[in-house]
Amino acid sequence: MLNKFSKENIALGFYILYFLAAGICYELFPGDAENPNMGIALMYLFIPISLIYFMNHLIRQLFGKKNYAKCMLIHGVAWVALFVLLFLFSSGKK
Repeated sequence: MLNKFSKENIALGFYILYFLAAGICYELFPGDAENPNMGIALMYLFIPISLIYFMNHLIRQLFGKKNYAKCMLIHGVAWVALFVLLFLFSSGKK
């Protein structure tokens, strides 16, 4: 059973809050043809941030005593969600 502040809940909470913040920024700070939308800019910034977070969990999985497999699965699901969201936003503007 997971406690309230388990490593899985923290990873899941990070991605949920990040996607919510990007969605709010997408609605509040619109872009035009020359300037990107703030929400889309956050989504592209998401890639290096999540890679660093994933590498942190990967190193802890390889060299630590705890199991971080569920956290790495959460990272994979978040990346798939990112690519789906970016595809939906880019295809909706055509």
